[in-house]
Amino acid sequence: MISERTISEKFTSIWKLSFPFLNSNFMRVFNESQVYKFEQSEVDMPNDVRYDLVAESAFNIVAKAYNNCSVDDIVSDIEMLNSIVKQTAESIWLFTKYNKDELILNESEIEQVIQLSNNFLGFIASHNATTVNFKPSLKGFGFIPDLEGDVSIDDILYEVKTVKRNFKTSDLKQLSIYLALRQVDDNHKSWEYAGLYNPRTGAYSKFKVSSFISSVTGGKTPNEAFSDFLDTLIRDMQVDSKF
Repeated sequence: MISERTISEKFTSIWKLSFPFLNSNFMRVFNESQVYKFEQSEVDMPNDVRYDLVAESAFNIVAKAYNNCSVDDIVSDIEMLNSIVKQTAESIWLFTKYNKDELILNESEIEQVIQLSNNFLGFIASHNATTVNFKPSLKGFGFIPDLEGDVSIDDILYEVKTVKRNFKTSDLKQLSIYLALRQVDDNHKSWEYAGLYNPRTGAYSKFKVSSFISSVTGGKTPNEAFSDFLDTLIRDMQVDSKF
């Protein structure tokens, strides 16, 4: 099995073949013309913060807080907070040795978790959505295992990137993998829209999937593009596995 991050960062020839216009020039224009700023407080990156643990913990706190309680309710409940941080570490530090003392967030990290969580909840609330689904399940395909997206808000799938940088091609490639898996799944309706959101800076983009795919393929439909991409990817993996 192979992760979506590996697929999005490698297999350059297949990405070029399937999505020939998804390149650095496209991203420059994308960041200049299709990325907007959600009104929220920006969150700095101090040196004493473990960014991966903080970002993922904030995401999991938002998933738990949404429609149930406030972020402050969770953070002030030390037992609940520590449980979420522990589960988060177990999911992101699969191959990293650590002890339980390292799972206690310091003061700066707790402040970051609160800020990022409240920003994210504010962004979701701005949609006035009927349905919000955290970590929507995606059926695997070939060597690609079952995966989870970040969050779907009605008919939009958002990929969340808690970073201090512009969006990159690998961000859109990772999102495209999720969209492709849903496109070939006969048991679920495909998302009509997709987007990227950064709780740290407030940067976000929302676009129609069919328009995006047409732009990066030179006119293909999502069904054509995603089917061709997955078939080509699996064939390439099968060839590699023989040698």
